[in-house]
Amino acid sequence: MRKLAFAVALLICTSAFAQKAPTSVRLIVPFPPGGPVDFVGRVLADGLRSQMGTAVIVDNRPGANGAVGVVALKQAPADGATLFVASSGMVTFSPHYEKSLPYDVARDLVPIVNAAYSDVGFIAANKVRAKDLREFVALAKSSAKPLSIGSAGQGNITHAYLELFKDVAAIELVHVPYKGASPALSDVLGGHIDGMFIALSTALPAAQAGKLKVLAVVGRRSAIAPEIPTITEQGFPGVEILPWFGLFALHGTPPSITSSLAGEFRAVINAEETKKKFASAGFTSWYLAGEDFSRMIQAESETWKRLINARNLRSD
Repeated sequence: MRKLAFAVALLICTSAFAQKAPTSVRLIVPFPPGGPVDFVGRVLADGLRSQMGTAVIVDNRPGANGAVGVVALKQAPADGATLFVASSGMVTFSPHYEKSLPYDVARDLVPIVNAAYSDVGFIAANKVRAKDLREFVALAKSSAKPLSIGSAGQGNITHAYLELFKDVAAIELVHVPYKGASPALSDVLGGHIDGMFIALSTALPAAQAGKLKVLAVVGRRSAIAPEIPTITEQGFPGVEILPWFGLFALHGTPPSITSSLAGEFRAVINAEETKKKFASAGFTSWYLAGEDFSRMIQAESETWKRLINARNLRSD
């Protein structure tokens, strides 16, 4: 009888483990190779391969500011073998800004872990006669025509920062959306637009070469450029939400699987090798899971919702 009981217990444990540990994992990255979401996804993929000793594939599915990737996730089984790497903007800003999205965050996505955040700078073209953010705001208020600020696209987090900055600084700026951060940065360098919000690590080489100015950073001072003050420090509190990058599963994935994956990714995200890789590109490891991660998503979503409703912002 004892042998039978032991055999049953062993079978149950083995079955539970098999359910929790997929033999291979596909990470859907909803943006092109080379961008920040892709970088985070590939760092996590490398870490998970070492951690679990399993095959991990990065599957880039760019388009529609991340929506194409969500559609691909929804076509996969809800078994934890296919995961989604999301930027904060497409989870907390776009759902309120876009008139119609092919996904619903609450209905389609299950938060697993937050992995990292990146430092964001507000940059200005050299033609802009301002050496800090206070001077930029004064210039914007006195300018005969509104200054032009680029973004990586309508509904992108860089667009969200622009709208929040306009609100807290009480200024008008012309939004110029691009298809990605790179073409917008090129136009800042060329003096065709006046500035933009962008990943600090992307802007620093040009700033150090004297080709543009970094007037401020979002939220907190950066380890890679600690001399640059924050927007709040320069007298404009409220632009403090840091852009983060997290992992999600498809709604319906068993909690035992998402819990097990959160544990695996905790080890990956907190590993020194991961921290070094992130830091080299201007990211900081930031592990959040479970209710902590869900609460952060909800709080940020409410912040963007209030702003969008107050300013009557909607996609065309």
